[in-house]
Amino acid sequence: MPEEQSLQSNEQKSATSQPLADGEFGKLLKSKGINSTPLGNDADGIEMLELEVKDLVHACEFLKDSSETSFDFLVLISSTDMKKGYQSIYTLHSTKTKKSLRIKVTAPKDNPLVPTVSHLWSTADWFERESYDMMGIIYTGHPNLKRILNPENWEGYPLRKDYIPPADSLNGPHPLTETAFAEKTLSKQTGF
Repeated sequence: MPEEQSLQSNEQKSATSQPLADGEFGKLLKSKGINSTPLGNDADGIEMLELEVKDLVHACEFLKDSSETSFDFLVLISSTDMKKGYQSIYTLHSTKTKKSLRIKVTAPKDNPLVPTVSHLWSTADWFERESYDMMGIIYTGHPNLKRILNPENWEGYPLRKDYIPPADSLNGPHPLTETAFAEKTLSKQTGF
């Protein structure tokens, strides 16, 4: 519940006429010529910012290698299906400073390309493969971008909002694509 309240308050702040102020890392990136959009802090107090896809690798190189930030640990890459596109979300942590940062980049739905950061953090290898497999984000330059959870011949991307799962022995027929079967099955159960 507190997380929802924090996220709502950040959304409300960004909806007002006053833009959110840059946090510590947003200011630092801007001082190095890398534009970012502040998104406030999450429920855990972690600074969040959004970057343009084209700035991701340059920003990550700086954030990892700079003695000011030392983000030596990529904790997680996750992805989500937003109205404006597919979002790739990076959680970075510094074992030296004990600080964390969350970076978001959004790729258009008709061309979901995001450059890989697997050359910076080896943990990105499997995280990017998972986001590719489940959301369909293509991480350009990735050394081995292939499905990691689903079989290679799987069709579609299960975490997309428009995904319709296949009918199989586990899922059964999908009610949106096989309504006649669903109606027939329901009528047997209810006696109609």
